[in-house]
Amino acid sequence: MFGDMRCSYSYAPKAVNCIPEGSILSYRDRSLLLVSENEDEKQCLSNTTNRFRVAYDDDKAVWTLATPDVRICAAVSCGMIWTEKPQSVQCAEGLGISNGIDSLRLCISAASVAESCPSLSLELKNTARSIAASFECAICRRIESSLRPSPCGCSSIPSVVGTPFDYVIVGTSFCAYSFVHRAIANNPNVKILLVEKGDLFLLEHRQNPSTYSQLPIAESLRRLESRPWSFSASSSSLVTAVKGQMVFYGGRSTFWSGWCPEPSDDDLDGWPGAVRQSLRQYFGAARKLLSVTPANKIKSLHSDQLIYGPEFQEFLETRCRATDQASQVSPGSIAMAKDGTMKFSTPTPLIRIGRSNVQTILNCTVLKIIHDGKRATHLQTSQGMLPLNEAKLILAMSTLPSTTLVLNSFSKDQFPSLANVGKRFTAHFVSSVVARVPRNRLQVPPSGHGVQLGAVYIAGKGQAQYHLQLSAVATSNLESIDIELCRQFSANSIPEACIKGSPKHVLVSCSALGELDHKNNDNWFRLMEDGTQSDLTSNGELQIVPNDQDMALWGTMDEVMFKTIVGCLSSPDDEVEYWHENKGEWTTERPTTESIRQTEVVHDASTMWIGEDGDEEAPVGLDYRLRGVENVYITGGALWPTGGSWNPVLTIVAMAMHLADSLCSVSPLYFCARL
Repeated sequence: MFGDMRCSYSYAPKAVNCIPEGSILSYRDRSLLLVSENEDEKQCLSNTTNRFRVAYDDDKAVWTLATPDVRICAAVSCGMIWTEKPQSVQCAEGLGISNGIDSLRLCISAASVAESCPSLSLELKNTARSIAASFECAICRRIESSLRPSPCGCSSIPSVVGTPFDYVIVGTSFCAYSFVHRAIANNPNVKILLVEKGDLFLLEHRQNPSTYSQLPIAESLRRLESRPWSFSASSSSLVTAVKGQMVFYGGRSTFWSGWCPEPSDDDLDGWPGAVRQSLRQYFGAARKLLSVTPANKIKSLHSDQLIYGPEFQEFLETRCRATDQASQVSPGSIAMAKDGTMKFSTPTPLIRIGRSNVQTILNCTVLKIIHDGKRATHLQTSQGMLPLNEAKLILAMSTLPSTTLVLNSFSKDQFPSLANVGKRFTAHFVSSVVARVPRNRLQVPPSGHGVQLGAVYIAGKGQAQYHLQLSAVATSNLESIDIELCRQFSANSIPEACIKGSPKHVLVSCSALGELDHKNNDNWFRLMEDGTQSDLTSNGELQIVPNDQDMALWGTMDEVMFKTIVGCLSSPDDEVEYWHENKGEWTTERPTTESIRQTEVVHDASTMWIGEDGDEEAPVGLDYRLRGVENVYITGGALWPTGGSWNPVLTIVAMAMHLADSLCSVSPLYFCARL
């Protein structure tokens, strides 16, 4: 949502003017706003929209889907307002968004009216179906024309040739935003060009595309997760995929859990001392930038009430500590949008902060970095050649795409200091379990709400690193609005079927993440040797072969996860019910090892690790610069010397902010403000 923009723009009066006097208004906390002259239709719509809810706030823009009989008003992020005719759209002045950008949830709401309201007339159903189809088309529509040159311009390579930039950044996710934010704060006159592969624009955070698995648009979203690499024939069958790129403006930031733990000094063992010191200096700024909030302090913007009740949160933490399975137990730290209505994502703040400083090229894939033997001079892209002139190049892509680009651009013969790029690979393997017990079996603190949420971060014990991230839901008198609350704010993604089928239970969703051994030489990423792949973005080959240390760690963390769940639910093991996804049912039988272990690893890292000045093996120096190349800098997980097990966003943001401060001269006003 454009939460912070409401300070500058007020859309509600326009929206209210679209609603005729005498209409019956009915809405609940963050539900659809319904308008109907017919009580039966109103009730039918109300039942539907409790399942498919769109965030509503008086200060935000409102769409009015106009039909002869019923008007459905729903808050959306892009500030457009339907008028009397559905084909007519008024664009909020100054926002720079035009017809074709919309909220995924409007597709849901319109589709729900068409398919789930048997009492509505055929004419009305057809109108709603038509609206839903147009939304689905629009959500996957290219947006070059939807971002205007001013104030948040969408450019092309011909339009920027000859324009001097201080920095050219490839990517628009966490590292890009944190670098831009810090660079502009340091120097208000800085000029930055963003180059983004994606051309889709989803303004809201969505934790998991599978949430919308019953809708036609879900398949479109799944297809947009790109994995432009291959696995070697020798890779283990235990790991068959790596979490892919999200080809959107904002990238992976629109699809993530929000967990932002801060690693301890022990977690950073093996990292250069200078990097560890800088992280300690920048973690606070990174938390502030991401609005990282302990779970027990997250409030509902609508009611100003705590979403994660302190009593239930303390209840969970106490039981997790009592299991004696952890080196540390703490409230989950979640990155929230500034207005508290969603988890953090970069599109809104990136557009807001960069109006006069930043130009953006969308639908532009960088294929190769052209250099003169010392410095990068051009980018070879899908839109043609982009001269860098005096700009510094910042690679803010995810790990494997940035590594592919470096491998294709800098030969080991010409740049021997980069010979180890891709020789190290780390990631996190994952196991996940959902369990429950009836609420009356536990002494759960009472609540006036139908649902209570909790989130606990549990650091494991042992030489190799792992952690558990536990998300809990206590239900009583469960209503549809509570399911939406879980979907929107639950730290882990919990299947809706589990929540709906547990109206008076305590549910626990526990994920365990462990580190792949960074010393395992059987894990690597390199270019295909057979030369059969001519596409420079997809000629990378990955091999992952978990070793004995990895398998032992995986077994340990699985067992600790079950012990923690049983201890947290404070019941004998034979009373705990486990969700079996493959059967779609609850049983007291533990899920099998094969069913809880994911074959997709996450948080890939370490392919271009950062090293001390005297470390000749590390491809990147303490200045974040590719060794041997004067003006190319690396951000993100690729820099990590070891993979650890903690969720990476807080750390990569802190490192990107440090890089920006290292490169950008600090303005006197900002320097004084930081003091």
